[in-house]
Amino acid sequence: MEHCELTGFFSAAQRARLLQATARRFSVRTYTGEADAPQLSALQFAAQKLKLPGVRIVISHCEESKLYKKLPGVTPITGTGLFAAVVVDTEIPYARYHAGICGEAFVLEAFSLGLGACWIGSFKKSGLKIETADFEEVLAVIPFGTFDGEVSPRKRKSLNDICTGNPTDWPLWAYNAAECVRSAPSAMNLQPWHLNFAGRTMLLSKKGLGTQLDLGIALLHMSLGVGEKEHVIRWEEGKHVASLLAEDRLT
Repeated sequence: MEHCELTGFFSAAQRARLLQATARRFSVRTYTGEADAPQLSALQFAAQKLKLPGVRIVISHCEESKLYKKLPGVTPITGTGLFAAVVVDTEIPYARYHAGICGEAFVLEAFSLGLGACWIGSFKKSGLKIETADFEEVLAVIPFGTFDGEVSPRKRKSLNDICTGNPTDWPLWAYNAAECVRSAPSAMNLQPWHLNFAGRTMLLSKKGLGTQLDLGIALLHMSLGVGEKEHVIRWEEGKHVASLLAEDRLT
């Protein structure tokens, strides 16, 4: 099992800030305006720091109609031209998982600043206007901006649907981690993951049609949900994505 770069990636203060934002995060598609100069500067700083292997986040600007596709029954993105592009190096191992981790951290940073954001996987590549190498791919874009403050209800599977056994019997840190994963966003809201707990270890597995991007997002939420408890994360194989080992003190 390989060590996952998420272990120790964030400081304690960053983890606390991002965890707090998970409770407020929802997919904002209608914006009232763009980020102001201090907010934009803070997010540009965050984008520079969110660099796990094979991932970079680029903030850019484009007219909404030139970037986002119109999809039947889906609320269009309106009110902001600012977006973050999540770019991956396709030759780097785990880069797509890292993209989910870094991109979701960017989303949570936006909410911590009082802004809204949303993951978009279907977009017009002609509207990106971002330089990429032959081995790079833009996996998703994240529009962000001000919004009216109303929190939309999030439809989520129950904990029993995404966990093996009864999570109310788990230690509090494991239960909180599961709840944090339950709140994570995913393409078409499929929530394509499953959690298992035994001893001191949580196991995140793929379930259904989940992408590596989706599962990277879930992995970040699982790590944040543990709170201040020390833990290490290792990559697994096949449908088992990663394991998280938590202890009172790691040596």
